[in-house]
Amino acid sequence: MHSMAEITALIRSESSLVDEEIHAHFALLNSKFKDFLSRLEQEDEQAKAAFQLLVQSALHGRQLTHEEKLEIATQLKEVLKTVDLVAITILPGGTVILILTSFLKLNPYILPAVFLVKT
Repeated sequence: MHSMAEITALIRSESSLVDEEIHAHFALLNSKFKDFLSRLEQEDEQAKAAFQLLVQSALHGRQLTHEEKLEIATQLKEVLKTVDLVAITILPGGTVILILTSFLKLNPYILPAVFLVKT
């Protein structure tokens, strides 16, 4: 039979391992959240640039080049993908749908380009 001191030492040693694992998981979650925020800021900057082109064209009568029109179209698709992604996450079972899209390799059709992980 173990003494109370041995049991207490065992509990403390096991809880310190758990604490270390928890801290590691929180650090990983923190880095992923910071990465998500930076990608979201990048998407926001791209959307602002496209919106500025639209404002210049609509209010100031500026003619857009073919490349600028393509950039606006691409950014509009990215914004619509973001709206679709939000709708999927709100739906019941949205997590399952996101896992299935990842498994079926449909992410390029659902996720905005800044959120795609380059392999």
